[in-house]
Amino acid sequence: MKNEMVKSPVSEFKSAWINGMQEILKACKIYVAAIDENPEVKQEFQEAFPKISDCAWARIERVGREQMHYLLLCDSSPAADKIRKLPYSEQKQILEGGIEVLTSTGDRLKIKAENLTREQVKQVIASDHIRDVAAQKAYIESQKTVDKICHARATGKPVDNWVVTGRTLRVNAPTSFSRQQLLNILQDMG
Repeated sequence: MKNEMVKSPVSEFKSAWINGMQEILKACKIYVAAIDENPEVKQEFQEAFPKISDCAWARIERVGREQMHYLLLCDSSPAADKIRKLPYSEQKQILEGGIEVLTSTGDRLKIKAENLTREQVKQVIASDHIRDVAAQKAYIESQKTVDKICHARATGKPVDNWVVTGRTLRVNAPTSFSRQQLLNILQDMG
């Protein structure tokens, strides 16, 4: 009887997947090196691979330049688009370690990026940075105000976007003012 080491399908898949992702990263770096040397070669690449979209070529270049983590290349999770806009170091941190999310009960959870819901993505990732727990709390509180106003509008109740109390203006909802409205508010304030 021979002592043979039999690979399981899972370990074979894992090995192939890791090697494949490393080869994709290598291909992205080759592409960037080639276009840095000769920008005209972009057209040759695109003609050689006509099924790759312009968007995909842009992502391939960003991966090759280490502006985008290679795991985001094909990611279609709700968080992926926002994570792609973050600096590379933050992308790597999120993809490798997850992200801290404040729950409505005040608990803190470490969640993998691919498991974030759309609402959690809005709460945790701003347009250009990751919100810390204090900023997430502020976001949650501001959403409560917005939700109240939306509910009031949906039920046909009048909504005051702002209230003047004495010499203080309190803005209750995200709003904008015209010049005339500001003049009227200042007159109301005395």
